[in-house]
Amino acid sequence: MIDVAIAIDGEAVNVSLTRKAAGDYNADGEFVPGAPSTSTIRAAVQPASGRQLMDLPEGIRNEARWLAWSRSEIRLDDEMTQGGSRYRVMFVWPRAESGFWRAAMGLLA
Repeated sequence: MIDVAIAIDGEAVNVSLTRKAAGDYNADGEFVPGAPSTSTIRAAVQPASGRQLMDLPEGIRNEARWLAWSRSEIRLDDEMTQGGSRYRVMFVWPRAESGFWRAAMGLLA
C-alpha cells in the first residue's frame, strides 16, 4: 500500500494559507469579525478530475475545480494562495488518522 504522506511530500510546494479567526460581539452588540492569520504550509495543488468531483455535494461540484493535499490541517473557508492564484476551500475530507487532509477548492477572482 502506498504511503499517501510520502506522495504528498514529494509533490508539495509552499502555499500561503489564510484563516479567518472567529468573530465576537462588542459592547454595543455589533458583530466584529476576527482578524485573519496567514501562514505557510506545504500542499500539493492540482486540478480535480471527474471521478474526484463526483465525491462532492452537487452544489459544490460546479465551482470546485482544484484539490489540495496537505499534511497540515485545512479547514472549510480557508484561503490558499499558490503561484499567484487564490483559492477558497469549499469542502474538506479530514483524514487525521492517516496524517493528511484533502480539500476541494474554488478559484477566487
